[in-house]
Amino acid sequence: MQISINGECQTITDNTTIAQLLKQLQVEERIVAISLNANVVKKDTWANVCLQENDKLELLQFMSGG
Repeated sequence: MQISINGECQTITDNTTIAQLLKQLQVEERIVAISLNANVVKKDTWANVCLQENDKLELLQFMSGG
């Protein structure tokens, strides 16, 4: 199925959760915030939220430095 990740179309398997996707993308959970279809998704629900066709996912990574 097709979803948008940070504005880029990506193909993922059906029934993929946010947590599974982050693992596949090798994104550290502790340094990212998630917006799904313009709604913030709480970290404690990532393992239960299944992505759907045409979802728009934004991965917001925190950076340190100056």
